Amino acid sequence: MPDPAQRVMDPMASDSPPAPAGRTAVIVDGYSTGTFLPPAFARLGIDVVHVHSTAEPMTTMLQPDLDAYRAGFSCPPDAFEQTADALAALAPVAVLAGQEPGVPLADALGERLGLAGNGTALSTARRDKYEMIEALRRAGVRCADQYKSDDPQALADRAERAGSYPVVVKPLSSASTDHVYRCHDRAEVLAAARSVTGSTDIFGRPNTEALLQSFLHGTEYIVDTVSVDGERYVCGVWEYEKQILPGGRNIYDLDVLLAPDADPVPELIAYVDTVLEALGIRQGPAHAEVIMTPEGPALVEIGARLNGNMNPGFHDQCLGTNQADLTALAYADPEEFTRRYAGRVYSPRAAAAVHSTRTDRDGVVESVDREAVDRIAALPSVHLVGVKLTAGKRISPTADLLTSPLRIFLTAPDLATVRADHTRIQDLKDAVYRVAETGPRVLLLGTDKYVMQACVRHGIPAVVVQGPGGYDHGLAEIPEELDRLFVDDQNSPEAILMALHRAGLGEHRFDAVHTSDEWGLVTAGVLAAHLGCRALDPATAVHFRDKSLQKRKVAEAGVPTARVTVVDDVHDVSDVPWEYEKAVLKPVAGAATARTAIVESPEALAALSRRYRDDRTAQRTFVLEEYVGGEEWIADGFLHDGELRFLAVGRYGAPCLTMIDEQTPLWMRHFDPKSESWAYDRAEPVVRRCLEALGLRDGVFHMELFHDPETGRLTFSECAARRGGALLHEQVQAKFGVHLGEVALFGALGREPRAEVDHRPGLFGTTYLKGRAGTLFSCPTPAELRALPGVEFARVEFPAGGTFLGDIDNTNHRMGQVLVSADSEDELAARFDEVRAWFDERLIVAPQNVTGRELRAWGRETRPDADFRDPLWN
Repeated sequence: MPDPAQRVMDPMASDSPPAPAGRTAVIVDGYSTGTFLPPAFARLGIDVVHVHSTAEPMTTMLQPDLDAYRAGFSCPPDAFEQTADALAALAPVAVLAGQEPGVPLADALGERLGLAGNGTALSTARRDKYEMIEALRRAGVRCADQYKSDDPQALADRAERAGSYPVVVKPLSSASTDHVYRCHDRAEVLAAARSVTGSTDIFGRPNTEALLQSFLHGTEYIVDTVSVDGERYVCGVWEYEKQILPGGRNIYDLDVLLAPDADPVPELIAYVDTVLEALGIRQGPAHAEVIMTPEGPALVEIGARLNGNMNPGFHDQCLGTNQADLTALAYADPEEFTRRYAGRVYSPRAAAAVHSTRTDRDGVVESVDREAVDRIAALPSVHLVGVKLTAGKRISPTADLLTSPLRIFLTAPDLATVRADHTRIQDLKDAVYRVAETGPRVLLLGTDKYVMQACVRHGIPAVVVQGPGGYDHGLAEIPEELDRLFVDDQNSPEAILMALHRAGLGEHRFDAVHTSDEWGLVTAGVLAAHLGCRALDPATAVHFRDKSLQKRKVAEAGVPTARVTVVDDVHDVSDVPWEYEKAVLKPVAGAATARTAIVESPEALAALSRRYRDDRTAQRTFVLEEYVGGEEWIADGFLHDGELRFLAVGRYGAPCLTMIDEQTPLWMRHFDPKSESWAYDRAEPVVRRCLEALGLRDGVFHMELFHDPETGRLTFSECAARRGGALLHEQVQAKFGVHLGEVALFGALGREPRAEVDHRPGLFGTTYLKGRAGTLFSCPTPAELRALPGVEFARVEFPAGGTFLGDIDNTNHRMGQVLVSADSEDELAARFDEVRAWFDERLIVAPQNVTGRELRAWGRETRPDADFRDPLWN
């Protein structure tokens, strides 16, 4: 056979291979069961050519066998006319879709070439599930209630107003139960909608909207048809026997063939006839899924293509014919099809079922055990064992039809034999694949030492992405048990993907992407969507980064928050309205209070703008927020599956901006849940509402609120979908016994974190060791600091030999940090003062911006016994 790549035709070429007039069929996107169409047409003496509806093949489905086609085309939207002209020269008898994504293009090409088909008037309704149901509604056909939006919050609000759970959330145009969720409350709808809108469908296309539909109670059925000029033949009706997986997804266990006169088959067929008419499916195959509700049949969805579980040999054996051959006949010889099949229904020859197996295995397939396959194939009713995975592919716990590892076709004279073999298969199926059980594997962006520690402790393999900044800083070391991936920019999807491919990991299936780096949050979501694994979805991540979007969401949930004005370009504020008596200017997606300042007038705003323009700041989009006074509180904790499992509430010694303005070291502490329970009573309902509004379902968070001591009012400031900075990990672990690194890792993987909380009595707080301006020669070690009264943990972060800047301009400016315990707040404050003074007294720092004479004087004072004067030779 010639190389398929050499047979792909250029639509503009004049030497396209000729075909006998009327003896060619065109198949668009012949993936999956579309691979059965070329041999079906060949049996009727008709050649086929293939058309990809995309510039590149879709790699998520079984690929077309290009050797079965005499030519091929690629027809993205800008090549439509060229492709249509090239196809017209072949005088085809038909243009049809081989799989779901090819339906609109097949309709358009068929209409353009004047061939029998379904036309383009209702093409959208045959692909878009929202438009599909709306077309039924307009035609007066029973259907689900529904609503679509690109805003998960709007979908959750709509479900709550309807008040009728469960509901279904799914993409508008995917397939194979991909991202289909059964939701029982508002939180589940919100999570499902965010999952859908942050994903791509199985055809590689982004899901920009999600569909909310009323749940149809009842048994689900398949109705397959083939039509010519509106006259259909019913190829088969099958009953779904399915299970609901944890998390609300469906897995279809058995599709059982029904007798055509069995209840409710005649009613289902009559209903599907109305659906076909309403959606304009007058030519070719259709695969409908219908639920028999107490009120009667209602459509789940329908595809103008072959059944994805169709197998010609299997269907020939149990039904006497198959949908692929019937489709070829409908296009090649419509008169013969009408004479033999129009208006009729199938007549079963045997009992039959299709079984999609489940697995809990997780790892990489090393090989397929052919003896195990043969043991299943030898069962009396087994017609075919469909082995879906090959060596090197990832096998993971079944979450939907796509992750079912085997498809087994069963047929026998009686259904009892089929069911008996179905039971036997459960004991044999997991032996088919020899699997290297690797457990989960995580892609970590940045070097969070506590998450890395948790990976090592729990034996979870991880690839740690590290950029030059973290590598050169050198403080956080990557454990030897984990793999390191060096990149130019650890927050760039491009840099990370290139590095993954260079390392041979471009096709590796990770279980999760996680980061504790504020700047990598959206990157993690984007990468996870591409890699097909867990992470905070990009849309949710954006709301945890953009301060304006974040406050909008929280305000919509009824939580007090500062008013915000977005400054598109801080280098030019001439058009920015001044609406506040006092405001705070900060980057729209900053961190650590960097470039954050209080402004009290339009003139002050303009002065800051000029300064930032002169500094040529890279960040240009800022927000101007209404100033909110009071105490600045912190809330740290974690959620699992939307439930708040742990909350620690505390406060800063003074608001972060105050500490920067007054050049005082930052300090913070957590309230005691017993002796200061009032703080938790006040904060917890606000924290819950904020997290729900922002859409966090799993993992850790760090929230900041402003507390008015006079009124008790809490005003939302901001929230990060990561653990807090400073020594918050150590502080939480010391006070509550909760390891936030482990919680973050488990949350990323979707595992339930350990929730044992051990409240130690007393107060625990963190303070910065400010340091002094100059070049650091030496300072006390962490061990020396830990020897001081009440010091539980110490970290010195600034290296000897470095030049330290004295002015504090953000909350990360420090030489080190200490965690201190005490019995009272007065004692805690006193110990903070003592530790900071003790540390400062022992610093040896060479002053900056002085003359050599002044440095020599400093050296004599620092080392009085050393004489470095210029000596004379006597």
